[in-house]
Amino acid sequence: MKFEKVHTIRDIYDGIRTGTADLSGAPHYIAAVFDDGIGDYTQDYRLYAVSTQFMEREFRWWAIYRSWEAKFHRGLEPLKTHPGHGGIVPEYDELGEWLDEQLKALMPISALYTATFRALPGQDKLPPGVLRA
Repeated sequence: MKFEKVHTIRDIYDGIRTGTADLSGAPHYIAAVFDDGIGDYTQDYRLYAVSTQFMEREFRWWAIYRSWEAKFHRGLEPLKTHPGHGGIVPEYDELGEWLDEQLKALMPISALYTATFRALPGQDKLPPGVLRA
């Protein structure tokens, strides 16, 4: 089994639902497939190739979130300062709006991909609760 790098996680609920990850070394937006028959997400993902410009902005958006996340789990920031609430970090809001617009125009790769995720080593100093991406 070949593992590829996950770059960002945009949505997580009982597993990674959306984010960005490599496929054959190239970055892609990933979106978990929802199965109406079972009323839940599957292990399958749709992949969408993304541009360098998309990834540059996605990395900045992710860095803003990760900075807040580490502070929150160390007790340095309250939940009400979460950048996703809007109006907290203008740059985060602007990046998110741009990225969301780009996502609407992406075309999926025809095949579905099954994913197994694992945390990268060297993250033991992160406070409890922080995503191990």
